[in-house]
Amino acid sequence: MKIIDISGSIYNGMWTYGPAYPEFKLTTIGFPYGGEVFPVDVFEGFHAQVGTYIESPSIFIKEGIDKLNDIPPQNFFKVNTYVLQVPLETLAISDGRPFITAEDIKKAETGKIQKGSVILISTGYGRKWTEKDYIEKSWFFKKDALYYLIEKRPYILGGDSPVWENDKKPEGAFERFYKEGILLLAPCINLEKINKFKVKSIILPLKISEASVCPVRAVVIEE
Repeated sequence: MKIIDISGSIYNGMWTYGPAYPEFKLTTIGFPYGGEVFPVDVFEGFHAQVGTYIESPSIFIKEGIDKLNDIPPQNFFKVNTYVLQVPLETLAISDGRPFITAEDIKKAETGKIQKGSVILISTGYGRKWTEKDYIEKSWFFKKDALYYLIEKRPYILGGDSPVWENDKKPEGAFERFYKEGILLLAPCINLEKINKFKVKSIILPLKISEASVCPVRAVVIEE
């Protein structure tokens, strides 16, 4: 059995999605107890989309969609998962960023994908996790690709890009995505290290009441 950590490390000075987001800083305070002072880590700037996170459509749709804390943990434990390998170097470029089409997805789909599973899109882009242009150079989905994946009816859709839309020429594909109730997992790392098409995954969000988006520790189990 092989366990692959697909969640990226959170570190001081790491990338953010823009100036609206606080900068993550790991600091330490002294906690006096029993005549001694104990060091305690403090996570400044810790927010829902720091590192690898899971997102429920409940952030946009207020009725009929569970918030993360309302989803039982067994729904995230050893879930059937399908990994589609779409090498970054094979992707076409638009507006300075690589993009994935439905045809790219079909080529990587080496077997039948079960409804209600996890689908992970791997390009190898997770290797750029600590690079300064990590956000700006990330790949995105063309509308036909995202629609094709939506029709697979996954429980969770994940990938190794932090930005799934072309911000310069958005196609508006995500309205349908959220209405389908699919959870989003991003951005992942190490997906290119997964050798099998069908694996299992464990994706555990922090237990925060009322949260619709939350950081996770996620692993893939390859047996």
